[in-house]
Amino acid sequence: MSFDPTKRLIVGDTIIEQPPAAEDRREQIFFHAARLFVEKGIGNTSMADIAKAVGITKAGLYYFVESKEDLLYTLMRWGMEVLERDVVEPARQIDDPETRLAAIIRNHVYNIGRVQGPQGNPITILVDEPGQLGPERQADIDARKRAYFEFVRGTLAALKREGKLADVDLNVATFSILGMIIWMGRWRRPGGPLELDAIADHITRLSLGGVLRK
Repeated sequence: MSFDPTKRLIVGDTIIEQPPAAEDRREQIFFHAARLFVEKGIGNTSMADIAKAVGITKAGLYYFVESKEDLLYTLMRWGMEVLERDVVEPARQIDDPETRLAAIIRNHVYNIGRVQGPQGNPITILVDEPGQLGPERQADIDARKRAYFEFVRGTLAALKREGKLADVDLNVATFSILGMIIWMGRWRRPGGPLELDAIADHITRLSLGGVLRK
């Protein structure tokens, strides 16, 4: 797992717990844009607002992106790419489905937990709601999300074949596990009573306890 909880970047009122690559200027734009989109609404956020938050000129912002919708789409694609890098790729190396499922859950929690803002993780919130994109771009994000869903579902199906899965519907179980993890992106706040490791422990235990045969 590439996540290192000891690395933090504080940008305004947003805490970014991040791998070193997140110091890149383009990713700073993503973090600020996502925060503003969630706080003010996409329609009420201008490119000038984003440039000011990042600390660059508006012309400098257009060096990285062509338009606000282009920025939103690129941000969402990047969010899915980081998810695939932090969660899917390591999990594919694990043969045992129970160990793989535990790794998926923990790594997804850490993936979301690397950003804390006043309203949770704005990147997770935006990726969860791609309806502001045009049809083709929305279809692309939805396809990426579906591929991840099928990856988790496939892991549960492997547990079922081994006789380790409780009597639960595969789709319901998959939606429930992912829903629990993704919702953390909305409720976790800076300075909360639990550290990220403790949250990961709780969500992993709850998830595994709900789907594994006792």
